[in-house]
Amino acid sequence: MSTVRVSTATYTATHVANHMLRGLKSIIAGSGLDTKKIVSQWGILEHGVAVWLKSGHLSKLILEVWAEGNSARLIGRFDFTIDYVYGSDGEGDLWLDSAAVAWIIKKHGLYPANCSYRIVADTSDGAPAVDGWSTTRLVSTSGLTQHSIGAVVGGGTVGATLSYWR
Repeated sequence: MSTVRVSTATYTATHVANHMLRGLKSIIAGSGLDTKKIVSQWGILEHGVAVWLKSGHLSKLILEVWAEGNSARLIGRFDFTIDYVYGSDGEGDLWLDSAAVAWIIKKHGLYPANCSYRIVADTSDGAPAVDGWSTTRLVSTSGLTQHSIGAVVGGGTVGATLSYWR
């Protein structure tokens, strides 16, 4: 008899990374932004997010939005905040609350056609380096107010809440 073992940490990290990115892609498309950038970078984004989720170094996955030519002043931001003790027993469903993501898109509305965006991973000290990612600083949220809608992604012990800034 043979035994097959699957690394649930790897599977969970991949699932949560994929679903957060799917959520961001939905927000980008639903807000009137061009999805070409996220689609062209999907492999790099998914790999980095999964690596940092598995190592426990990812704190937030952030979408920053600004009017073209003024990247120093945000007009919107969306944060997936990671909870590493979401399902403390290590068991649980793997899920994405697509209705909550759709609600945040409707609530936030469309951006003007000249807007651009970037996706930033906020990691803790000691995070492993990942090819295709570099260090940066978040743009100030001064003048914006944060609104949380709660948990939108779950997988095993890892979950993520979603909030938006406007």
